[in-house]
Amino acid sequence: MEDIDLARSLLEEEKWNLVIVKGGQVLFSSRERGVAPFFQAVQSMRKSLHNAAVADRIVGLAVAMLCLHARIAAVYAVIASQGALDMLKKKGVAVSSKNTVSHISNYDGTDLCPFEKLAGSCQKPSQLLAALQSLFAEGDQ
Repeated sequence: MEDIDLARSLLEEEKWNLVIVKGGQVLFSSRERGVAPFFQAVQSMRKSLHNAAVADRIVGLAVAMLCLHARIAAVYAVIASQGALDMLKKKGVAVSSKNTVSHISNYDGTDLCPFEKLAGSCQKPSQLLAALQSLFAEGDQ
């Protein structure tokens, strides 16, 4: 079974929100919602994520940029924004989604997801990473 197929089946069968697989091994999984778990994985695992497969419930611009920063090889999303799909495909990442939406909304559906806004203001994945580092560091204080 390919890494992306294993990640996808674990995401769906085990009710995870995020699964990262490489070489047939689960590197990371989380039931937490939002961008934070994937950001934490990218921060802690760094180069060990190169060429891994990611299955995530929701993939917007922020997750797409983190995937590019981490050099993820394949992405599956239950819901993905068209912008995220286009960005990943353009950079050669194998990507698929169950549902495609124009954008990712915040939890109550009244506005864009704040991480989608933040990612939209960044030109490069490294800029988003720095912005997220600052944002999450503030939350730890």
